[in-house]
Amino acid sequence: MAMLVLTHEGLTIKRIPLDKAELRIGRKADSDIFIDDMLASQSHAKIELIENTQEEGGADYFIEDLKSTNHTYINGDPVDRKKLTHNDVIRIGKHTFKFLDESAEPADKTTKLRKSWIPGVYYTEE
Repeated sequence: MAMLVLTHEGLTIKRIPLDKAELRIGRKADSDIFIDDMLASQSHAKIELIENTQEEGGADYFIEDLKSTNHTYINGDPVDRKKLTHNDVIRIGKHTFKFLDESAEPADKTTKLRKSWIPGVYYTEE
């Protein structure tokens, strides 16, 4: 499942699952993702989930700026509409989000640690 991670100075503040077909981001109280920031428009942007027919269970996520005053930025560039990819950084006002799509990133393989015949020495086979 994909999610947005609200970050501040490299620390995770909040994880927001992208579990609807459309999520609206803005300063309006009824926004799906509420941002308490005067630099954000009331209806600033939206994220759309579009089923990908090429892959079973696949989905693409798009972000669209809703003609906001201060723009929506992806990896430092202002965008009108863009397909999101794993690890994209989204900036809206003073808020920074990281887009994570776990289906796009292969799972990390756990390395097996082996004990050497030498006391206190461990190694991996790789």
